[in-house]
Amino acid sequence: MNALRRQVSLVLGHPALSIAVLLALWFVPASADRATVQLLSFVMINILLAQSINLLTGIAGQISLGHAGFFAIGAYGSAVLTKSAGLPVILAVPCAVALAALAGWLLAIPAGRVKEFYLAMMTAGFGLLTYEVLKEWTDVTGGVMGLSAVASPTLKNLVVLGVRLEALDYFRVLLVATAVVLWLLRNFVQSMHGRAFFAIQASEIAAGSIGIQPGGTKRRAYAISTAIAGLAGAFYAHLVGYLGPDSFTIQRSVEVLVMAIVGGIGTIVGPILGAMLFSWLPEKLQAFAAWQFMVYGLILMGVFLLFRKGFAGAIAEPARFVPARALRDVLAAQGSAGAATGSPGASAGTTASSASAATAPSTVTTTAADLDASPIVEVRDLTKRFAGLVALDGVSLALRPGRITALIGPNGSGKSTLVNVVSGIYTPSAGQVTLRGRDIGGRSNPEVAAAGLVRTFQDPRLVPSFTVRENVMLGAHLKHRGSMLAAALRTPAMMREERETIARAGEIMAIAGLTAVADQLLESLPYGYRRLAEVARALMADPEVLMLDEPAAGLSEGELGRLAEVIRWVRGRGKAVLLIEHHMDFVADLVDDVVVLDSGRVIYRGDMQGMRRDTAVIEAYLGVQTPRTADA
Repeated sequence: MNALRRQVSLVLGHPALSIAVLLALWFVPASADRATVQLLSFVMINILLAQSINLLTGIAGQISLGHAGFFAIGAYGSAVLTKSAGLPVILAVPCAVALAALAGWLLAIPAGRVKEFYLAMMTAGFGLLTYEVLKEWTDVTGGVMGLSAVASPTLKNLVVLGVRLEALDYFRVLLVATAVVLWLLRNFVQSMHGRAFFAIQASEIAAGSIGIQPGGTKRRAYAISTAIAGLAGAFYAHLVGYLGPDSFTIQRSVEVLVMAIVGGIGTIVGPILGAMLFSWLPEKLQAFAAWQFMVYGLILMGVFLLFRKGFAGAIAEPARFVPARALRDVLAAQGSAGAATGSPGASAGTTASSASAATAPSTVTTTAADLDASPIVEVRDLTKRFAGLVALDGVSLALRPGRITALIGPNGSGKSTLVNVVSGIYTPSAGQVTLRGRDIGGRSNPEVAAAGLVRTFQDPRLVPSFTVRENVMLGAHLKHRGSMLAAALRTPAMMREERETIARAGEIMAIAGLTAVADQLLESLPYGYRRLAEVARALMADPEVLMLDEPAAGLSEGELGRLAEVIRWVRGRGKAVLLIEHHMDFVADLVDDVVVLDSGRVIYRGDMQGMRRDTAVIEAYLGVQTPRTADA
């Protein structure tokens, strides 16, 4: 079954198939009747609508039940501009798209403050509000009577650049526009901007820890998604020639979402399949109009039961989020280099053990210069209160380059709270945190990451549907400079940047012992690989300070050894490392300094040997052995 899905994926992804489909859709309808051409035009519009909700919900994780509102803005915007303002269609359509994008961007501001059920209700409210405006704003929209005589092939009054368009001509315009949008979307999703959308869907906090701005990313997702919905609306207006409010109810929003889900949300192919199905079904069920929604419900239930990832997930392997050409170029270059040097770790097919042997980090001995180096991070009298609870009480510590500092203490001592405050997830109640002399206390976690401090979490927060390579590449987000337009167009500069990121990710994965599983889905791998992948993602950001929150938890002995070598490699590059860990045997031979917390206060600062002899530490953390009496 997997082999069949792989073959289907290769066929669906082959450029020759896309070209053949486009040519067939260009020429075959010429011999079809008007009703068939009209149906194919509706298919194109529904594909655009399904892709718009797919980008926002399936990729960026922002639920929307109000997309009919943006569809309406595009439709009425273009219709009013051409009919009432006299603007040419070729100018009215882009203006309507821009208007829908602006509405989406503005909605994203309040929508970014809520999640899940509340987000769905807010977007549904927007859709209902738009519907009421269409009904009541009679002077502009025509109210319940609708807006008629819109330029369209149906009325034979649609003229573009001096050419009167017939139904077939208009379908061909729709076909080209849809193909261009799909191409741009494919390119965008397989770029660092598209991968950032997936990252905020998986975990906004983790995305922020590698420099991805959740708020800005959401606003961009809304703007692009609603622009596509607006484009679909503008095309719809000039296809039918008449607009009425009943075409833009919340029911339409739900239908669009169902198209994407049934086809396979989160993919490019899936919404195409869903749009085709739900454009064709109504035509075939006209004789059973009263039963249409029952059929839709049965289809939806059947898909959820049999095809959890939609039709696309059932017939093909998951789409990948790295440009295939860039990946092939890098792997070919690495293979050529490996053949030339005889290095066993250079080939794409390297096993984990050989990759580790080829690139194993060297152990670095701390020098006197390291001991005297100025701190990169200084925490002074840091306090954090949660209502009446004092989680941190005047904590001070310093992290120096080329030094590994362990932060230990019993559960509830404030270790994770300290990391959360320093990394920008929590705002300090009092005290100061500086990085290279710059105050970062109270800054957001993306800003802290941009300043050079990156952290991991107690539980790996990665994108399950990504491969290990794609997850690791997320760490390079702050290094990218290409714009969204460059990503969508795949400019040479953007492709060069992608190849550099892929090559760098390969080096980091080799260091972490992940080469053999680089292109396996993360959700299919054991816990240890996920933990190492999160550390590798943090290393991709090339931070000055790396904070690891219990990275050894759940690792095998072999994985612990690999993790220790990776941490030593980081220290050898002059980075400062803060390590929260309960595994004393792991910490003992690794760290240079130890800070022990208890009840939010520092009770020890020094080396491991001194910590083991310290009375306060023994009582609070390591435990006290009570002497046995003679009667025992």
